[in-house]
Amino acid sequence: MTLGDLILKLLFVVQTGIGVLGNTFLLLTYASTSYTGQALRPTHLILSNLAVANFLVLLFKGIPQMTLIWGVTHTLGKTGCKLVYYIHRMARGLSLCTTCHLSSFQAMTISPGTGGWMKLKDRALKNNGFSCFLCWVSNLLINIFVPVHIEALQHIHNSTGTRNYGLCSSKTPGTSSAVKYTTLMTFPDIVFMGLMAGASVYMVLLLLRHHRRVRHIHTLSNSHRFSPEAKATQTILLLASTFIFFYFVDSILTIYSTVYFKSPLWLQHTTTLLTSCYPTLSPLILMIRDPRVPSFCF
Repeated sequence: MTLGDLILKLLFVVQTGIGVLGNTFLLLTYASTSYTGQALRPTHLILSNLAVANFLVLLFKGIPQMTLIWGVTHTLGKTGCKLVYYIHRMARGLSLCTTCHLSSFQAMTISPGTGGWMKLKDRALKNNGFSCFLCWVSNLLINIFVPVHIEALQHIHNSTGTRNYGLCSSKTPGTSSAVKYTTLMTFPDIVFMGLMAGASVYMVLLLLRHHRRVRHIHTLSNSHRFSPEAKATQTILLLASTFIFFYFVDSILTIYSTVYFKSPLWLQHTTTLLTSCYPTLSPLILMIRDPRVPSFCF
């Protein structure tokens, strides 16, 4: 075993461990807040949904890949492979949908309380739980065809028309099928990321305009602290930008692996690391930005 292999193994262990512990801590924090009878903010439900999605990504992608890195193979049967890949893809899409929901909800929260915006705020507040439920249902249905071509590694190891994923394999689709599969998987991602980017730009512009109006007040009081609105929005903008960056790079590598027949082992490991970066970093961002989690949103 080379030094590079050892570093890669330790990196997988540290990343998965920090991510699982961080998301578990967030879920326990939100659960304790609800148990003690404190008033839950609408964003708490969204953040709980996000923590569950991130936990599932790490559980069904990071941990299996970590066992592969450490030399443990042939641990999943046919049913196990189908289940692992389906839940991972579903959780990956759920994380995107929930982050988009969080950005859009926050944008409507800080929008001017006049005219149609007030009605939109009320509607968003009333349908907050339904929006989270819709994220689950849509991703469960979109990814329902993912397990169709996934097989256990030992069943098709000697076949020529297969793609090896280390723990599992899949039948290699034709060119037209690969294009259809890629289009179906990327179209919802593009829509959600577009909505997320639009909401983020709107929040930045709105807070800049508000900052110019009250700048003289902060100057007179010699206060350089960020307002709760600015801090909450910066946190969500940081979450959104982090997700978009890692998701964009990961999508490029995933499309490459899907279109081309064989992908090198280092590319599979790199893709897995990038897939697990956002689930690992998002709870750290929430805790570092405000130690009083989960009440960081105003």
